[in-house]
Amino acid sequence: MSRLLVSAVCVLALIPVPAFGNSARQTANEITEGRDPPELVAAALKQKVEIHGKKIGDQPLFEVLQALAKKHNVSFVVMEEEFTALKVDKIKDRKSRIKSLDTTGLMLAQFLDVALPGYGATYALYPDYIAVVPLPVKAIQPAPVIKLRKPDPEPKADPKPAKRADATEALLDVLEQEFQLKEGANVNEIPLFELLQDLAKRHGVTFVINEESFQTNGLPDAKEMKPKLAATGLRGLKLRQFLALSLDSMGAAYLIKNNTIEIVPIAHALKVTKSAPKLELDGNTPQMGEAPRLVEPLVSAVIKEKPLNETVAKLAEMYDLTVVVCPQAGDARTGFVSARLLNVPADKALDLLALQADLRVVRRGTAYLVTSKDHASELFNEKLDKERQKVELQKLKETPAKPPVPPAPPEK
Repeated sequence: MSRLLVSAVCVLALIPVPAFGNSARQTANEITEGRDPPELVAAALKQKVEIHGKKIGDQPLFEVLQALAKKHNVSFVVMEEEFTALKVDKIKDRKSRIKSLDTTGLMLAQFLDVALPGYGATYALYPDYIAVVPLPVKAIQPAPVIKLRKPDPEPKADPKPAKRADATEALLDVLEQEFQLKEGANVNEIPLFELLQDLAKRHGVTFVINEESFQTNGLPDAKEMKPKLAATGLRGLKLRQFLALSLDSMGAAYLIKNNTIEIVPIAHALKVTKSAPKLELDGNTPQMGEAPRLVEPLVSAVIKEKPLNETVAKLAEMYDLTVVVCPQAGDARTGFVSARLLNVPADKALDLLALQADLRVVRRGTAYLVTSKDHASELFNEKLDKERQKVELQKLKETPAKPPVPPAPPEK
C-alpha cells in the first residue's frame, strides 16, 4: 500500500471520528479499534481551521492537506491504493465539487467532515497521522454546492430614536408601590433620616432633606424628628400615602424635584407651590407657634393623551378628592388631555386639565364640579347673589333702629 505523507511533524491522537454517514463511521472504527488517542491529535482537531474556503473548489486535495498540515502541525496520509481500487486515479490532484465554503468558526474536525466529501473522501485516525480514505460507495454522491455565507447586513439606523425612559414617571410609579417597612418596627420611634434610609433601600428611590429650609423655619434637627402617627395599622398604604401622613405629623411635606423626593417644612412647600395656608383660607389669623397646613394636596402626575373624565377620576382616587363631572360638560368630558404636573395644588391641577377641554372647575365646599363655561357662569352669578344678600342682611342687622316719629299736633 503506497502512502502520500504530508508534513509528518508530530505524534497524533486517535479520537472518535466524526464522519459522513454511518458507513464511513464504521470504516474508521475498524481502523482505530482498540487504540488510545494521544492528546496532540485531540487538540489539533479542536483548533479553529485557518484556511479560506471561498475558492476551495479550485484547489487540489494535496494543496489543501498541505496547508492544513502546516497551519495545525498535523500529519495527513492519503490512502492511494484504496482510491485506486475504487477506480479513482490521481486523488491528490482531484478538485472538490464544493466550489465555496464558509469556514468561519469551524474547527478542523468540522472542516474535514464538510470538505473531504467534496473530493469523495473522508478521514480515519491512526496513532501518528490522519488517514484520508475513500467514502463508502453508497456514500459517494454528488456533493451539494455550499455557498460562501454573506456577511449579515448592518442594521439600518432607526429614523426615530428610541424613547428614553422618563425618570419622573418611573419615580411616580415607585410612589404608587405598597409601603414597606422592616417587620416589627415602630414608625414613631424611628428618626426621619433613618426612616428615609430604610425606605430608599427598599424602594430604590433617593430622598433629600432640605436642612436649610428646616433651619429657616426654626427646626435645626430635622434629621432627628420622629413621626407622630396614631394608626391601628399601616399595611396596604402606598408609599405616597405613607409619606404624606408621616411627614404631615412632623410639619413637613415632600416635593418631586430633580427626580428625587425632597423633604421640606410645610411653610416652605406653601411658598414654593404658591399655595395659601389652611388658616388663612378659614379666615383665622395664625397664632404664634401654630404651624400652617396644606389646604390642598400637591398633585404630581404625568398624563399623556387620556380622556378628561378618566383622568380626573384617577386623580380623585389618588389624592382623596371629591370631583363631579356635571352633565352640562357634554361630550367635552371625554376630550383628551395631556399634562406634566409636579407639586401642583389639586384645585389648580384640575383647572389646568379642564381648560384643555374648554371646561371650567367650580368649587362647592370640599367638592369640585367640572362643567361648561355657561353653567360655571350661572353658578358663579348665583353665588354672587347669595353673597350680596348676605351682605345686605348683615347691613340691616348692624343699622340702628330709628326712633319712632311723634304724631303731629292737632290743628287749631
